[in-house]
Amino acid sequence: MRCTRLAPPARLVILFVAALTLPSPAAAATIADFAPPEGKALVVFIQNLREDRTMTFLVFETDRTCVAEVGGREARVVPMKPGTHRLYVSGYSSERLELELEAGRTYFVRLFTVQRTMARKSEVTLVRRGTSSYMELRNWLDGAEVTHASHDRCWGKPLRERTNRTGRRIVEGDAEWNEGGEAYQTEHTLAPDEGFTAQELEAMTAAMPGADHE
Repeated sequence: MRCTRLAPPARLVILFVAALTLPSPAAAATIADFAPPEGKALVVFIQNLREDRTMTFLVFETDRTCVAEVGGREARVVPMKPGTHRLYVSGYSSERLELELEAGRTYFVRLFTVQRTMARKSEVTLVRRGTSSYMELRNWLDGAEVTHASHDRCWGKPLRERTNRTGRRIVEGDAEWNEGGEAYQTEHTLAPDEGFTAQELEAMTAAMPGADHE
């Protein structure tokens, strides 16, 4: 079969169109992305595993108000009132979190799944001082698209699903909390001083790949 060669202008058009369709890399996060509003704390939910790229995690409070829907390769930024919050994270399974937030600080939570014997299970890592998560945070954020709660149709609204389904998620999360004992509860609790200060955010974002160091 005879191959037809394209004229140079035609080849250029094809290459240009192909370039437009390629996914563009996410811009490096800056301190402005993670700076909390006046009088508020900020919680950033990171979902970055390639295996979870089609997965959506649902985060909600005990009153069944939606906090966030977090999709693949995303860092969802959510402003929250200072104080104690009990959250539930639902994916393949449900996890319960206890967050004690302080105004002016930014907290990070990683959402992902792991393969168990028969199926995948949802997991959560809260970024806490003195643990490897503090050092891993820049890697988890690298390449993730930073999005804000104001762009999330779910944020602040009652969950639009059957009441008993949400109830089962709460029961499941509470069961994990109680059965896991002290070790589980410690891993799933954020104390006020676990949040990043403005100075720590500046140092972290300046060191991230692609950041402007000038």
